[in-house]
Amino acid sequence: MVKLQNRRIPIALRLFSTVLLTTVFITTVSLAVFQWTMKENFAKYVADVEMQKLDHLIDNLEGVYKVYHDWGDAIQAQILQVDASPNPENLEHLSRMWLRRQYDISLQQRYFKDNTSLNIPTGFKHGLWDEADHLQLLQQNLPSEYQPFDGFEFNRPMPSREGRFDRRFPPPFPDKLGLSGRLSLYDQNKNLIVGEQSHGTVSYREIEVNGKVVGYLGLKPVLNQDDALSLNFFSTQKRVLLLIYAVTVLASLLLAILLATYFKKPIHRLLKATQELTQGNYQYEVKVKRNDELGDLSTQINRLSEILYQHEQSRRQWVADTSHELKTPLSVLQAQIEAMQDGIRKATPEHLGSMMAQVCSLKKLTQDLSDLAQVDVQQLKCYFTEVDPWQIICQEIESFKTKFDQSEFEVTVQGHSTRLTLDQDRFKQILVNLLGNSIRYTERGGKIQIHTEETERDWTLYVDDSPLGLSDEQLERLGERFYRVDDSRTRSTGGTGLGLALSVRLAHALGGELTFEHSPLGGLRAKLTFNKQLLKLN
Repeated sequence: MVKLQNRRIPIALRLFSTVLLTTVFITTVSLAVFQWTMKENFAKYVADVEMQKLDHLIDNLEGVYKVYHDWGDAIQAQILQVDASPNPENLEHLSRMWLRRQYDISLQQRYFKDNTSLNIPTGFKHGLWDEADHLQLLQQNLPSEYQPFDGFEFNRPMPSREGRFDRRFPPPFPDKLGLSGRLSLYDQNKNLIVGEQSHGTVSYREIEVNGKVVGYLGLKPVLNQDDALSLNFFSTQKRVLLLIYAVTVLASLLLAILLATYFKKPIHRLLKATQELTQGNYQYEVKVKRNDELGDLSTQINRLSEILYQHEQSRRQWVADTSHELKTPLSVLQAQIEAMQDGIRKATPEHLGSMMAQVCSLKKLTQDLSDLAQVDVQQLKCYFTEVDPWQIICQEIESFKTKFDQSEFEVTVQGHSTRLTLDQDRFKQILVNLLGNSIRYTERGGKIQIHTEETERDWTLYVDDSPLGLSDEQLERLGERFYRVDDSRTRSTGGTGLGLALSVRLAHALGGELTFEHSPLGGLRAKLTFNKQLLKLN
């Protein structure tokens, strides 16, 4: 067992490990998913951005389709304009050149649109050149960055595949982004018409005529994971991601340490408090000023400490009071027996009766203590039957009539019969304690009033007596074990200070409530209330 306890993992270390490992796991997965997503989708994103620059080409293709109403017819017709009798082996090449020619025208259109002050040629439409001087206009108007390449000369005819010359073929424009080699044309079902078949991700733009999709312009992404440029790009991104990963792990490590320390200190204080309580130091107070569950726990531990301290004081007082109450009648009995043994006192009926009174006092005290103990541990047996409480009250008043007459009390009784489910013996025990308490604390010639009230919900018994009166502090302490308002007077009349305490707990065991108030007669009012609906359910 010792080895297992030494190997246990402290909660601070568990918290530290949990926070750190969770952060590392989430960061690792997030960065891995981010890098994978970037590799998979970044190239398409770039292609989508590039596709936005092809508005003029889309417009041209829409215009071509409006004229020919079929992509095959459009391509064939415009190829024939360049080469009247093309070689069948060169058709695929010429078809690609046709798409490149549309792209070149779109570049020229974009340039002339951005430079509206120039003399804009109007003769070329859909890839056709209608006037020979357009080449000269292009030569005069195009800046150096838009000049043709590959040794093209404006005034020199462009040779065809079969050696013929045709001035209607437009000069190729510089393709700085390399878009022309990545373009493809598809029909409305995305079947390839012109261009290179791509097995990877392709960015598409719809070609619409009169609100109907007649084809798609496809653009193959320029970035490839196997390209040197792509490898360099992703290598740079990987270094950045690794740097982010390292910073995140270090930050989470620091945060985990601070968080574990933040929780470790109050937990150790709470542990120290529980150790002090287990050792009997009930006045120990833990100081954890936090607005969270640990703060609430420290507050509850401090309250528990107060309650335990009060219970310990009550227990000590209980033991002291019990021993004191038992010591008095035992001392009297011991003295009387010793006097008889020494021949000082004879065993006369009077002396034996006095000794019997002490024995009865001891018996009542031990019985009250036993009943209180049983009530406290909820082991008091009660036998509920339907009774008339007013009839029981009248019987007990009659049994106390002699004592009332001896003290010349003016007793007033008012009530009526009803039916309640009670334990008759326990109810009598409460009545005896209440009436006996009134007799002890009411001066000779005083008044005692006993009456009942009944509503649809409750039945209440009131027992009022005249002075001696009680202060508010004395009233609050009524019902405590061994508490006496006037210790010397009560002892002379046989009180132990347990009657009212036992009555309060018996009333609760029967489903009622016994409270104490200032009486209108100037003394004490005992108020015994039972909920009739609750008693019926019981």
